[in-house]
Amino acid sequence: MTPNEKDYMDRYIYQVIRRLPKAQRNEVRMELEELISDMYADKGSVEEVLTQLGDPAEFAKQYQNDQQYLIGPEYFETYLWFVKVVLICAAVPILIVSFVNAFSQMAAITSQNAAPAIIRAIAEGLAAGIPNGLLSCVSAFGVVTLIFAIMERKKVQLEMKKAEKWSVEKLSEEKRVVELRWTPKFLEPVPDKKAIISRGDSVVSIVFIVIFSVLLIFAPHFFSAIFTEGETVTTVPIFNLDQWGTILPIFVLSLFIGLVDEILRLVVGVYCKLVMISNIVCGTIQIVLSAIVLKVLPIWNPNFTADIQLALGDNAESAAKFLTYWNAEMVSNGLLFFIVAITLLEIGTTIYKTLRYGASSKK
Repeated sequence: MTPNEKDYMDRYIYQVIRRLPKAQRNEVRMELEELISDMYADKGSVEEVLTQLGDPAEFAKQYQNDQQYLIGPEYFETYLWFVKVVLICAAVPILIVSFVNAFSQMAAITSQNAAPAIIRAIAEGLAAGIPNGLLSCVSAFGVVTLIFAIMERKKVQLEMKKAEKWSVEKLSEEKRVVELRWTPKFLEPVPDKKAIISRGDSVVSIVFIVIFSVLLIFAPHFFSAIFTEGETVTTVPIFNLDQWGTILPIFVLSLFIGLVDEILRLVVGVYCKLVMISNIVCGTIQIVLSAIVLKVLPIWNPNFTADIQLALGDNAESAAKFLTYWNAEMVSNGLLFFIVAITLLEIGTTIYKTLRYGASSKK
């Protein structure tokens, strides 16, 4: 078997086993290597052997159940792991905020009959946090399931075969329908190690996006300046909560687009044209939406400085120097510059690694 034929065999086996559960892959790999080697000994041509075996996507179905899946074996392990991470990220921030609110109420209780009041404060905190936590988890679960289900249904499009190039000579051919037959030429090469996307980087980005989104939706007051005077706790929100109903959808849409891009990177696992296009499109949309949020919408609390001075009371003079540095427009410009720089750096890195090391299509 020549090196080129060995490469075709490796490609075929890779395309078959990647559609199977991890526990099954090694066994199937060995079976296919033995099967292809035996058939090659008879036919003397790997291309003929692989053509006879047929499309690896169809061949892999021999090792799968006939059952129809919402999330099939190819994505299920990643999906299951991902759901666990997202549910934890969705629930924990809400519960933490609820406990913080409950303890802040407990700190203000000084009466001799404080026990009932403390129990009531804890109960109220849990009563407020648990429903929001459950709603957050259900929402996160639904979004993740929807994204993975779309990927499962669009699998054929993601693995689209190379189209036959049209030429003038084809005009002279008879008008007939020709069924596209799978051949080993459709096999993509096994990805280079340098083309593999770091799973850790994607996980960190996904965790940040989920936690930030949950806090923005269920606890926007968490982003506040906090002042304590004795047993009194005063918070001054950074965001303009009076206009939050207008700002939040654009904010969340931008984060959702980033989440879709990161999930795609995590599932595909290698730098390729699909990942590159997704990153360019999603990054461009995120820059536009960030500009809208930071430069068009009234995102910042217009009374932030005045509310801080009021909260400080007699100590306002000590914070006067800090307050002179607060400028909403400057903060917006700084954040927008940071977002644009990070996004363009990520797009540039993705383009470079795709063109330098990446596969021509999905792994």
